[in-house]
Amino acid sequence: MFRFHFGALELIVAVGLTLTGVLDASEAFAGFVNGNVLLFMAMFIVGAAFFDTGMAQRVGGVVTKFAKTERQLIIAVMVITGIMSGFLSNTGTAAVLIPVVLGIAAKSGFARSKLLLPLVLASAMGGNLSLIGAPGNMIAQSALQDMGLEFGFFEYAKVGLPMLIIGIIYFGLYGYKLLPDRRDDSLDADSVYSKEVDCY
Repeated sequence: MFRFHFGALELIVAVGLTLTGVLDASEAFAGFVNGNVLLFMAMFIVGAAFFDTGMAQRVGGVVTKFAKTERQLIIAVMVITGIMSGFLSNTGTAAVLIPVVLGIAAKSGFARSKLLLPLVLASAMGGNLSLIGAPGNMIAQSALQDMGLEFGFFEYAKVGLPMLIIGIIYFGLYGYKLLPDRRDDSLDADSVYSKEVDCY
Protein backbone atom coordinates (compact mmCIF):
# COMPACT_ATOMS: atom_id res chain seq x y z
CA MET A 1 0.00 0.00 0.00
CA PHE A 2 1.25 3.48 -0.88
CA ARG A 3 1.96 5.52 2.24
CA PHE A 4 2.30 9.29 2.12
CA HIS A 5 4.35 11.06 4.78
CA PHE A 6 2.74 14.11 6.39
CA GLY A 7 6.03 16.02 6.21
CA ALA A 8 6.07 15.64 2.43
CA LEU A 9 2.46 16.82 2.26
CA GLU A 10 3.33 19.95 4.22
CA LEU A 11 6.20 20.75 1.89
CA ILE A 12 4.00 20.22 -1.16
CA VAL A 13 1.36 22.58 0.22
CA ALA A 14 3.95 25.24 1.05
CA VAL A 15 5.56 24.96 -2.40
CA GLY A 16 2.15 24.98 -4.10
CA LEU A 17 1.06 28.14 -2.28
CA THR A 18 4.33 29.81 -3.27
CA LEU A 19 4.19 28.81 -6.94
CA THR A 20 0.57 29.89 -7.30
CA GLY A 21 1.33 33.25 -5.73
CA VAL A 22 -1.09 32.82 -2.84
CA LEU A 23 1.73 33.40 -0.35
CA ASP A 24 5.27 34.68 -0.50
CA ALA A 25 8.00 32.12 0.14
CA SER A 26 8.81 33.74 3.49
CA GLU A 27 5.19 33.41 4.59
CA ALA A 28 4.66 29.90 3.25
CA PHE A 29 7.75 28.49 4.98
CA ALA A 30 7.59 30.60 8.13
CA GLY A 31 6.38 27.68 10.20
CA PHE A 32 9.43 25.59 9.34
CA VAL A 33 11.79 28.10 10.98
CA ASN A 34 9.53 29.19 13.84
CA GLY A 35 11.36 28.82 17.16
CA ASN A 36 8.30 27.48 18.92
CA VAL A 37 7.77 24.81 16.28
CA LEU A 38 11.39 23.70 16.56
CA LEU A 39 11.10 23.62 20.35
CA PHE A 40 7.97 21.50 20.07
CA MET A 41 9.76 19.10 17.71
CA ALA A 42 12.65 18.80 20.14
CA MET A 43 10.21 18.07 22.94
CA PHE A 44 8.74 15.14 20.99
CA ILE A 45 12.23 13.79 20.27
CA VAL A 46 13.14 13.86 23.97
CA GLY A 47 9.78 12.32 24.87
CA ALA A 48 10.18 9.51 22.33
CA ALA A 49 13.66 8.77 23.65
CA PHE A 50 12.32 8.55 27.20
CA PHE A 51 9.86 5.85 26.23
CA ASP A 52 11.91 4.03 23.57
CA THR A 53 14.79 3.50 26.01
CA GLY A 54 12.44 1.78 28.46
CA MET A 55 12.55 4.48 31.13
CA ALA A 56 8.76 4.69 31.24
CA GLN A 57 8.51 0.97 32.00
CA ARG A 58 11.18 1.32 34.68
CA VAL A 59 9.09 4.03 36.26
CA GLY A 60 6.18 1.60 36.31
CA GLY A 61 8.36 -0.97 38.05
CA VAL A 62 9.41 1.55 40.70
CA VAL A 63 5.80 2.55 41.30
CA THR A 64 4.66 -1.02 41.92
CA LYS A 65 7.64 -1.59 44.20
CA PHE A 66 6.97 1.27 46.61
CA ALA A 67 3.24 1.97 46.23
CA LYS A 68 1.39 -0.92 47.84
CA THR A 69 -2.13 0.38 48.40
CA GLU A 70 -4.63 1.67 45.88
CA ARG A 71 -4.44 5.19 47.25
CA GLN A 72 -0.63 5.17 47.09
CA LEU A 73 -0.76 3.98 43.48
CA ILE A 74 -3.17 6.73 42.50
CA ILE A 75 -0.99 9.40 44.11
CA ALA A 76 2.19 7.97 42.57
CA VAL A 77 0.64 7.78 39.09
CA MET A 78 -0.60 11.37 39.34
CA VAL A 79 2.72 12.73 40.59
CA ILE A 80 4.76 10.99 37.90
CA THR A 81 2.31 11.83 35.11
CA GLY A 82 1.96 15.46 36.22
CA ILE A 83 5.72 16.04 36.33
CA MET A 84 6.35 14.33 33.01
CA SER A 85 3.52 16.25 31.35
CA GLY A 86 5.15 19.51 32.36
CA PHE A 87 8.27 18.79 30.32
CA LEU A 88 6.90 16.55 27.58
CA SER A 89 3.67 16.70 25.63
CA ASN A 90 0.82 16.11 28.08
CA THR A 91 -1.22 14.29 25.43
CA GLY A 92 1.73 12.15 24.41
CA THR A 93 2.59 11.42 28.02
CA ALA A 94 -0.92 10.19 28.74
CA ALA A 95 -0.95 8.06 25.59
CA VAL A 96 2.34 6.28 26.27
CA LEU A 97 1.77 5.85 30.00
CA ILE A 98 -1.57 4.10 29.53
CA PRO A 99 0.08 0.72 28.76
CA VAL A 100 2.37 1.21 31.77
CA VAL A 101 -0.60 1.91 34.05
CA LEU A 102 -2.46 -1.07 32.62
CA GLY A 103 0.54 -3.18 33.55
CA ILE A 104 0.58 -1.71 37.05
CA ALA A 105 -3.12 -2.50 37.43
CA ALA A 106 -2.61 -6.07 36.22
CA LYS A 107 0.32 -6.59 38.60
CA SER A 108 -1.34 -4.97 41.63
CA GLY A 109 -4.81 -6.42 41.10
CA PHE A 110 -6.58 -3.05 41.30
CA ALA A 111 -9.16 -1.98 38.73
CA ARG A 112 -7.75 -0.17 35.71
CA SER A 113 -10.50 2.47 35.92
CA LYS A 114 -9.17 3.52 39.34
CA LEU A 115 -5.80 4.46 37.84
CA LEU A 116 -6.57 5.63 34.30
CA LEU A 117 -8.82 8.54 35.22
CA PRO A 118 -6.28 10.08 37.64
CA LEU A 119 -3.61 9.60 34.96
CA VAL A 120 -5.58 11.58 32.37
CA LEU A 121 -6.48 14.34 34.82
CA ALA A 122 -2.88 14.64 36.02
CA SER A 123 -1.61 14.90 32.44
CA ALA A 124 -4.09 17.71 31.74
CA MET A 125 -3.06 19.62 34.87
CA GLY A 126 0.64 18.87 34.39
CA GLY A 127 0.55 20.37 30.91
CA ASN A 128 0.24 23.76 32.60
CA LEU A 129 3.58 23.52 34.41
CA SER A 130 5.65 24.87 31.54
CA LEU A 131 5.53 26.47 28.13
CA ILE A 132 6.03 23.16 26.33
CA GLY A 133 3.63 21.12 28.47
CA ALA A 134 0.66 21.50 26.11
CA PRO A 135 0.22 22.46 22.44
CA GLY A 136 -2.14 25.28 23.39
CA ASN A 137 0.61 26.94 25.43
CA MET A 138 2.84 27.16 22.38
CA ILE A 139 0.02 28.49 20.22
CA ALA A 140 -0.65 31.26 22.75
CA GLN A 141 3.08 32.03 22.85
CA SER A 142 3.22 32.40 19.07
CA ALA A 143 0.24 34.78 19.11
CA LEU A 144 1.82 36.88 21.85
CA GLN A 145 5.16 37.05 20.05
CA ASP A 146 3.41 38.59 17.06
CA MET A 147 2.39 41.40 19.42
CA GLY A 148 5.85 41.76 20.92
CA LEU A 149 4.96 39.86 24.11
CA GLU A 150 5.73 36.38 25.44
CA PHE A 151 5.36 34.05 28.39
CA GLY A 152 8.29 32.87 30.50
CA PHE A 153 9.08 29.15 30.33
CA PHE A 154 7.60 28.39 33.77
CA GLU A 155 5.07 31.23 33.90
CA TYR A 156 2.19 28.81 33.44
CA ALA A 157 3.31 27.02 36.61
CA LYS A 158 2.10 29.95 38.72
CA VAL A 159 -1.39 28.59 38.11
CA GLY A 160 -0.67 25.06 36.93
CA LEU A 161 1.44 23.91 39.89
CA PRO A 162 -1.16 24.80 42.56
CA MET A 163 -3.82 23.11 40.42
CA LEU A 164 -1.76 19.93 40.16
CA ILE A 165 -0.96 19.86 43.88
CA ILE A 166 -4.59 20.45 44.86
CA GLY A 167 -5.73 17.77 42.41
CA ILE A 168 -3.31 15.20 43.83
CA ILE A 169 -4.28 16.04 47.42
CA TYR A 170 -7.97 15.82 46.53
CA PHE A 171 -7.66 12.37 44.97
CA GLY A 172 -5.38 11.19 47.77
CA LEU A 173 -7.79 12.23 50.53
CA TYR A 174 -11.27 11.90 49.08
CA GLY A 175 -11.53 11.72 45.30
CA TYR A 176 -10.27 8.13 45.04
CA LYS A 177 -13.50 7.00 46.68
CA LEU A 178 -15.49 8.40 43.76
CA LEU A 179 -13.50 6.67 41.02
CA PRO A 180 -15.41 3.96 39.12
CA ASP A 181 -14.52 0.40 40.07
CA ARG A 182 -15.00 -1.43 36.78
CA ARG A 183 -13.30 -4.76 36.31
CA ASP A 184 -12.76 -6.93 33.29
CA ASP A 185 -10.97 -10.05 34.48
CA SER A 186 -9.79 -11.07 31.02
CA LEU A 187 -8.12 -7.70 30.47
CA ASP A 188 -7.01 -6.98 34.03
CA ALA A 189 -5.03 -10.22 33.95
CA ASP A 190 -3.53 -9.48 30.52
CA SER A 191 -0.19 -11.30 30.45
CA VAL A 192 1.36 -8.80 28.03
CA TYR A 193 0.91 -5.87 30.39
CA SER A 194 1.85 -7.79 33.51
CA LYS A 195 5.01 -9.16 31.93
CA GLU A 196 5.95 -5.69 30.73
CA VAL A 197 6.07 -4.44 34.31
CA ASP A 198 7.44 -7.68 35.80
CA CYS A 199 10.54 -7.50 33.63
CA TYR A 200 11.65 -4.44 35.53
